[in-house]
Amino acid sequence: MEENEIINSAISSKPLPNGNRSFYEKISFWIGIAGSVLTICLTAWNANTKMHIDEREAELKSLELKLKERSAGVEESKERVERYKWVISLFPNLNGSDNKEKNFTINLIRLALTEDEAKQLFTGLQASSDTTMQSLGQKGNNAIDNEPIFILVSQMNAGTADVRKHAVAQLQKDYKSSPQAITLALRLYDEDKIKKLSASGVINGLSYLSSTDPEGWNKEQILAGKSTAKRIHASNPGPQTLKFLAAFESMLEKTDDKK
Repeated sequence: MEENEIINSAISSKPLPNGNRSFYEKISFWIGIAGSVLTICLTAWNANTKMHIDEREAELKSLELKLKERSAGVEESKERVERYKWVISLFPNLNGSDNKEKNFTINLIRLALTEDEAKQLFTGLQASSDTTMQSLGQKGNNAIDNEPIFILVSQMNAGTADVRKHAVAQLQKDYKSSPQAITLALRLYDEDKIKKLSASGVINGLSYLSSTDPEGWNKEQILAGKSTAKRIHASNPGPQTLKFLAAFESMLEKTDDKK
């Protein structure tokens, strides 16, 4: 009896074959399958939707960036046109006889334009058939070419020792025979400028001028150099300045002998 009960119990615990499943079990089975399929479809649809949204956002960002770039370009064009108008308004000052005013105007034009713009302008003037325009073009191009020299000469009187040393070293290396550099250095000692020079600035200028090639000097520069030496002597210089001043005067004598 106990064996029959065990067998009957085992038989009753086995799952029913498909054909014997209840209606509820079949519905649950297909609902599960449908739910899984629906979940997969929704996941794919969400991924596809997100991809399209991301693409649209990227397109909008790209469009926004292009609009900003175009807006910046328009503003830059407006600014360029205003600069050009202002430069044109300065041209009457170039036709006068006052050389100081002409040079000042040329420098203003150079500051208002980029280096390429100024170069194109002055090169165009230099190619003009009008001799006055040719002269202005030449002066303008000279001003552009002399800019690096002007900066170095100014830096010999800078507030930082490293800047001063670099400027002197660069001038002695690259501009020993440059008439432009010599002239600009001598102008540091003009009557209206020498008081603005620091002790280091006075010495640095003398150091550079003493190292220049005598062949780079002309008679006007020699006269200016002698006036510079007198002006420095009159300022009661210290021992170190006198040392560099003596070297400068010695160079001037050699230069004067060759002229």
